[in-house]
This record gives sequence, structure tokens and C-alpha cells, in this order.
Amino acid sequence: MDVRDVRERELRNGGFMEERMEKGAVCAANVQKTTVQADEHRIFMRKNYAFFGGASALYALFYTFCLYRNASGITYPFFAAGTLVYFYLCTRRSGVPWKKDSIFYLVSILLLGVSVFLTDNSAINGMTKAGILLLTVSMMLHQYMNDGRWNFSKYMLSLGQGALETVASLGYPVSDGNAWLKGREQEGKNAKSRYVLLGILILCPLLVVILALLASADLVFRELFIHLFDYVEPIDIFMVCFMLAFMFFVSYSFIAMLNRRVIREECADRRRQEPVLAITVTSVLAFVYLIFCGIQIVYLFFQKSGLPDGQSYASYARQGFFQLLAVCLINLAIVLVCLSFFRESRALKGILTVISLCTGCMAASSAYRMLLYIGAYRLTFLRILVLWALAVIAASLVGILCSIFRKDFPLFRYLMVVVTVCYIILAFAKPDYWIARFNMEYVNRESGLELTAEQRGEFYGDFIYLSGLSADAAPVLASEENYAFLCGETDAMKRYFARMEARAQENGIRTFNLSRYLAGRALDGRSGVS
Repeated sequence: MDVRDVRERELRNGGFMEERMEKGAVCAANVQKTTVQADEHRIFMRKNYAFFGGASALYALFYTFCLYRNASGITYPFFAAGTLVYFYLCTRRSGVPWKKDSIFYLVSILLLGVSVFLTDNSAINGMTKAGILLLTVSMMLHQYMNDGRWNFSKYMLSLGQGALETVASLGYPVSDGNAWLKGREQEGKNAKSRYVLLGILILCPLLVVILALLASADLVFRELFIHLFDYVEPIDIFMVCFMLAFMFFVSYSFIAMLNRRVIREECADRRRQEPVLAITVTSVLAFVYLIFCGIQIVYLFFQKSGLPDGQSYASYARQGFFQLLAVCLINLAIVLVCLSFFRESRALKGILTVISLCTGCMAASSAYRMLLYIGAYRLTFLRILVLWALAVIAASLVGILCSIFRKDFPLFRYLMVVVTVCYIILAFAKPDYWIARFNMEYVNRESGLELTAEQRGEFYGDFIYLSGLSADAAPVLASEENYAFLCGETDAMKRYFARMEARAQENGIRTFNLSRYLAGRALDGRSGVS
């Protein structure tokens, strides 16, 4: 080997080592800076424990009042509004200015909160509550962080880190409170309050054990003790205490995590992988997708060519929509991974564009198949959910195509807006109502004896499924033309109407639900009809 080549290699290695050392020094400095900031914010939280601890305690009390044994009552919109007030006050106390563009989060959270008490569909309400949680966390990260340059992967990693750091901070309400009480003792204020709180914590479990032993030792005391719970169940006391403690610790820990600034605002460019690897994988997939989409256009959409023997267009179209939905989701993941971790390449951009367009074709194919399937077997909640998911995928593809050609396109915010707006529409749509209305239009109310088997197959008759719908469907099912007919078809519908009447009677000041109220009104006077 030439001496000059050796010298050049030594210089390159030396430059590489110097660059590594500089990067290591910068990383160490950033870590030290982050540690110092975290310590300063811990001191800030301890000095202001009276505010943050008190606000978290009041918020936990409000949370328990609104939601205990009340999953979809009228108090849920107030809980959503109270959540926003709590975080606004904590943000203001922390010296973090409120950003004007957070109005989208505020309006979306309030609308989703209102939708909860308008419907009785437990699946919709479960997804709505998860959506409120994600929007709230995203809003607070946006408030505390300079996320203007964050990409999709940075947002997802920050959400995961925020959740883990909140769990890691669950001990802070106790340690910060203890430090705050010690500080007040040193100042001569409430010197014995810490011992009072400690005594209460010791007393609670000890009192439970003593009362249990005394109740088993004396029958008179036992009867007196039992009568104390004639109006209050022990499980209610336990659950109320659990909800109070849970929300106090979680809300305070979340604010403490945000004030510690443990999530770094810097968005490192992770697109360093060799694009040839992605091109090798995606090019083959793109070729397969092009063939598949061509078949969809010829056989399904245009119906030009012949099908295999024994295969009709109806049976051909009614298969594969769930598989196509899964492929669409996989394709979205592949495109996002390529955009996040691989260096820019014109060839890769072109292939990703082809995959995105093919994904749109697959989404259209899946939707068309599903519509044909609904035409044959009518509506269910899962089928509506599939159509909704395909619409979201189609709208998301527009943003993904923009991000392929525009490096600075805010893909995460675009996807968040698309999913949020589409879900708000779904949450207010009351799918069960439309399922009942659509399916009942295909019911044959005649005896059906004069019809052939093929003719009877065209009518809808799955009344067992209808009996499993929520109170949203009751105004349709309990209408004058449907009530007596459905009760005569199956006992399951009788039990459904009885259950709806019972749930309507459970409506109270705190647990009022509009859907259950409308179901009760629809069933008024129907009990004697059969």
C-alpha cells in the first residue's frame, strides 16, 4: 500500500474520531443542560406545590363526581371543559404562554365531550374517550414544546416518551408534597401538618382491620356496623377513593413531567439509511400492486373480462375487503417508515408515489366490495367502521403524497386533523340509528309463505343483531310500524325493549343521556302493544 494512501486514511480516521468526539461533547452538554433544567423545574414544582397539588386534588374530585358510575352522562361535557380549565391554569402558573393555534384542540375536545352524552353506543364512546385523551396529551405537548419542526416519527416518539415519563413521575406528588411541608416547617408555618397527614395515612388501613375484627367479635357492634352501609356500599367507597387517588397522581405527575422538560425539542434527522434498501423492497411491492390494481379495474370496476367458472360478480366482489383494508394499513406504515428513516432519492419518491396511488385504488376496491356486501347483507356497525376507516385512509393519502414531495409538510398535524374531523362526524352520526333504519327498510312484514327461497333471501331477517343495538336505534325499532312486528318475531326484541325502558328510567341529574331519554320516549305507551 502506498505511503500516501496510508496517510490519507489516517487523516480520515483522525477527522472521523474528532467529529465523533465533538458530537459526544455536544450530547454530554445537552444531557447536562437537560439535567440542570429538570432539577430547576423540580424545585419550581415543590415551591408551588400548594397550587399544583391543590389544583390536581380539585380536578380529581371533579373527575370522580362526573364519571363515577356514569360513563356517558351529561356530566361528560363538563368534565371535558373542566379538564381544559385545569390544564390552562397549570400552564399559566408554569409561565407557558397559551398558543392561539391550540383552538383546534379545544374545540375538538369539547365537541367529543358533548358527543358522549348524545349516544348510548359503548364502542363509539370508548373510542371517543381515547380520542379525548390523545388530543389532550398532544395539546399539552404542543403548548410546552416548540414542535414546529417535528416530523411524524418525532411526534409518535414524544407521545410514547411522555406516557413513560408520566409513569416514572408517579412518586413526585408524595416527594414534592413532603419537600413542601418540610420547607414550611423551616419557615415556622404549619409545623405539625406533615405529621397529621402521615397519621391519616397510617390510620386508614389500620382502621379497616380494627373494624373488621370488632365486627366479628360482637354481634351488636356488627349489626350497627352493617347498618351504616345500608345506603353506601363498601365497594363504592373503595372505588371513589381509588378514582380520587388515581386522577390526583396521574394529573400531577403529567404536569410535573411537562415542567421537567425531559422531552427534547430538537428533532434529529433520522433519514440516514441507504435508500437502495427501501428501493429494493418497495419496487417489488409496487410492481405487484400495479398488477393487482389492474385486475381490480378490469374485473371489478369495469367488469369487462370473464371470471373463473362458477364465480359470479356478486360473490367475487363480496370477498377480500378486510384483507385489502389490512394491506392499505401496511402500505401506509411502509411509506411512513421510508419517509422517516431513508435518505432522499428520486427513485424512492417515485416508487412511494406509485404505492400510495395503488393504496388509494385498493381502498376504493375495498369500499366498492363492502358496498356490494352491504347491498346483499345490510348494515352492521363493523361494516360502517370499515367504510369510515377507508375514507380516513383516502384522505390521509393526500397528505402522504404531499409529504413525499415536500420535506417540510406537517404530516402529523395533517393526519391528526383528518382523523379528528372524521371521527367527530362518526361520533355525532349515531351509527346504530342508521343501521336500524336501513335494515328495517328491507324487512318483509308479510307471512312470506308465497315467496320462493330466493325471494325470501332478499329480505332482512337478522333480528337477533338488531336486539343488540344501543338505545340510539330505539326510536326506529320502537316506532308504531315496527314495535309489534319485532316483538312477534323474537323474544330477544322484547328483552331489548325492556332493557331500553329500564335504562331510560335510570336517567338522573348526573347520569342523563339524550339517547336513553329518546329511547324512553319512543317506548312510552308501547308496553301493552304486542
